[in-house]
Amino acid sequence: MIYLRNIPEEELFCAQLELLMQHGRVASMMANLIGVIAVMGLLWPYFDAGDLLLWGFGILILLLLRSLHMSAALSDRRYLSRPKKLFWQLVAGSAATGLIWSGTYILVSPYLPVTIQYLLLLIVVFIAAISLAVMVVIREYFLAFTFSALWPIAWWSLANFWDQPYNLLLGFLLLALTGLLTAASNGIHDTFRRMLSLNWQQEAMARELGQITNSLRDRNLQLQEARRQLTDLANIDELTGLGNRRLINQTLREEVNRARRSHGWVSVILIDVDFFKKYNDTYGHPAGDEVLRRIGDIMQRATARAGEVAGRYGGEEFILVLPGARAPEALRTAERLKRLVYEENIPHSDSEVSDRISISQGVLSIMPDEDVDPGVLVDRADAALYEAKREGRDKIAVV
Repeated sequence: MIYLRNIPEEELFCAQLELLMQHGRVASMMANLIGVIAVMGLLWPYFDAGDLLLWGFGILILLLLRSLHMSAALSDRRYLSRPKKLFWQLVAGSAATGLIWSGTYILVSPYLPVTIQYLLLLIVVFIAAISLAVMVVIREYFLAFTFSALWPIAWWSLANFWDQPYNLLLGFLLLALTGLLTAASNGIHDTFRRMLSLNWQQEAMARELGQITNSLRDRNLQLQEARRQLTDLANIDELTGLGNRRLINQTLREEVNRARRSHGWVSVILIDVDFFKKYNDTYGHPAGDEVLRRIGDIMQRATARAGEVAGRYGGEEFILVLPGARAPEALRTAERLKRLVYEENIPHSDSEVSDRISISQGVLSIMPDEDVDPGVLVDRADAALYEAKREGRDKIAVV
């Protein structure tokens, strides 16, 4: 059975870094490049061409260095070997880019007409908004750019509210926009994390399914089903490793229904450890648990045919379900169990029938008809077991 596990936090963080550098790098760089071209065209009539070219060349150098840094980090898988260091490097590069934009606005605004000044601000806001979709896979990376690009402009506008009629309003609007982008980034960031986690889970499931397929390729289909049932829905008895009562009841229903359709046989062997309470009183409960484990191992060895299921039915009672077995085959299995338990040679000084652990068994073989309820099979096998005990224990009774 495949169990879905959550992606470890450190692996999720590394996956976020990889996704940012693979897919967000080009998009964010292009947004900044478009912004540089737009600003140069906007400011060309107001500033010296050489100064504008120098400014544009400086930003392009920064963007190129950041792009080369991300490419190198992807190439040598630095997001796996040194994720924390890489994270802070990326955040620092993002903040530096944002500070260049805010610094540019603050430095040139006093020399521009109001309309051009607001267009310049619109370009900066546009870059921050576009970056939300591509940079927020690492939320801190996006926030470093947003706060460094917009907050200095907001506070500068508030501090110089007397210079322009709308500076005060502009400052508050930028602070509100920063808050809005921050809130939006939280939701988008969480969506990215869920997407990465789901993708990781799907890949893990695919790997586990491949491993299970390879390991079970040569096994019998019925054995595969039996093994799957023993692991599904906590159907394993913790002490013995056998199926528990829930699994046995489910198996009995399935085998009775199958036998009805095919007019076949079903046999049930109910087993009880003789004088087990006295054994616990003499040797202690840990020793008693070890006896139950060893008998469980014996029963697993005795169920050699596909479809046969061994279980612990409760306390010191065990049960075998033998699909297709008639009375002679079921009796041979019971005798083999009795011999294996005897050969295990587990001392029992307080037993009234043997100097070692022994078992009593009730055997039922039936060709079920439409009126037979699966629970009746256990009751009839239990009646046979009671008969074996009444006859002095260490016996096999058949009905």
